[in-house]
Amino acid sequence: MKRQTLSPCDFDWQQLRQLAGEDSDFENELLAIFLNDVNSSLASLESAIATKSVQTIEEVAHSLRGASANVGAKALAAVALQLEQAARRGEMTGAHSLLRQLHTHCRRIQAQFQARCS
Repeated sequence: MKRQTLSPCDFDWQQLRQLAGEDSDFENELLAIFLNDVNSSLASLESAIATKSVQTIEEVAHSLRGASANVGAKALAAVALQLEQAARRGEMTGAHSLLRQLHTHCRRIQAQFQARCS
């Protein structure tokens, strides 16, 4: 079996596996819940960015960062951290770009998850 190397857009499947106690069904359940929560967070971020609600952006990005780091979505966590820090400084000029990056990473994780389940 070919060993996959992780790039910044990849997901750390080993971390998720450990979190799930090596239970593949629980892994899939955790990831499905995570992805659902991510989509909700992204919608909240879109709204907060549109209304320039810096505090909401910081809070949602912080929550997204933590959840992403916990399950192994390291690239998603890194971008969420950038957005959280920008909001904390009140620098929102790059917020739309960071939001697009979050969407991209989320789509990649969803595609990898679907490929694993097929």
